[in-house]
Amino acid sequence: MKKRHILALIVTAGLLWLIFHKLSWVELVATFKEFNPKYMLLILGLYVVGLYVRGVRWKALLLNDPKYSRLHLAEGFTVGGMLNAFLPMRAGDAYRAYYLGNIKKESKLKVFGSIILERILDGIYVFFILLAATLLYCKQPWILHLAYGIGALFLGSLLAAFFVYKFRDALPLPEFLTRFMAGFEVLECKSCFLIANLASLTAWAIECCVAYLIVNSFGLGLGLAAGLFVISFIAFSSMIPSMSVYLGPYQGAYILALGIFGVDKAAALAVSAVHQAILMIMLTAIGVCCILKFNISLKDLK
Repeated sequence: MKKRHILALIVTAGLLWLIFHKLSWVELVATFKEFNPKYMLLILGLYVVGLYVRGVRWKALLLNDPKYSRLHLAEGFTVGGMLNAFLPMRAGDAYRAYYLGNIKKESKLKVFGSIILERILDGIYVFFILLAATLLYCKQPWILHLAYGIGALFLGSLLAAFFVYKFRDALPLPEFLTRFMAGFEVLECKSCFLIANLASLTAWAIECCVAYLIVNSFGLGLGLAAGLFVISFIAFSSMIPSMSVYLGPYQGAYILALGIFGVDKAAALAVSAVHQAILMIMLTAIGVCCILKFNISLKDLK
């Protein structure tokens, strides 16, 4: 077993022990019974729209090149997201670069650069979500420090990427890094970068609405701030090494987020289970359909 797998196993086991230690199973079952599926169609519709918006963003990051279709890019994003959920080390992002570069005869490193820029934008927008929720609802110092640290990391990454791209000709970059930085060309295209940012804002607004609807499907009566905290905590928990489907970090993030509003661990765990189940079923179902459409073999995925 590789070291990263051992680390993921240890982290997952530790988090699951903390989650289930002294858990009220009666409260857990009672919360499940409170779930009302009245928002399900809206949740599923928003989720599908969110995936398409991700395709719009990826096309903008690729300078709206006509050889790329927004729908095709959205489908590629979905397959990558599914693989990220089931495989370690965000393997889905690497596969996205491999697949798109292969079928479009594009530099795989350039495509991967656009995906890394996509992830940087995700981090920046989730930082703003967390900061807004904290300043508007709960100014706890540890959350503010967390938000500022995350903001410094991703905004600093964007500035660093812009600096390297801007002065790439003057810097002694190896060839592979030069091809990788070609994926950041959108930083010099104001219109495409604006579209990418608007799409990022829309995609994360949809994520927050979905979280809000799921939380309130349990009759908890929490405001939009709950959705903001849930999404920001979940997003950053995905960076923690864990076993398949983010088991451990996902539940821990939910417990921390709803704990701010006084929701106990058992109730938060029940809500997180439903949220994760809905998203994983949707992502897997759509991802498998895309794999069949693309005629991708298991050998390619391996």
